Amino acid sequence: HFLFNTLANVRELVESGSAQASAVLNSLIAYLRAAVPRLHEPATTMKQEIELVRAYLEVMHMRMPDRLQVLVQVEDSALNLHCPPMSLLTLVENAVRHGIDPSEAGGRIEVRVAEENGCCRCQVIDTGIGMQDSFDNIGTGLTNLRERLRLMFGDAAQLRLTPLVPKGVNAELVFPARRG
Repeated sequence: HFLFNTLANVRELVESGSAQASAVLNSLIAYLRAAVPRLHEPATTMKQEIELVRAYLEVMHMRMPDRLQVLVQVEDSALNLHCPPMSLLTLVENAVRHGIDPSEAGGRIEVRVAEENGCCRCQVIDTGIGMQDSFDNIGTGLTNLRERLRLMFGDAAQLRLTPLVPKGVNAELVFPARRG
């Protein structure tokens, strides 16, 4: 969905003669350069995952500049930790697609990554509309993420979703801190 929506957005910008078309296209190229080589790898580093998240959020911010605010905080010690590819990105995509995008007012996404007590703790906090369905009924992306975490870390990894008041979601990953 993301790729086709972004390409359609670029086409509209080009057809309308917008100067922003080139910037959106450059952000999409940066995202694809970060994503495509890692699609079939069993593991990646948090540094590579953050590059992918930043490129994705840059494209999303261009798509909805007045409706999306972003903050990314990553401890340097966490950058070389191993994680399943697209793990953090899955949480960020969900925050945009299910939280911010459906909200007329938009919202804020905070991405935080830290190394604590031998674990990597990743949080994606959004101020979007929150989860409309039961927190037990997670979608395909989160189901796949849970499986990838299980394959890499066994029962030592956790994925938690917590509703925020008055609205929003805190999606959190915790898994063992492993370096190359």
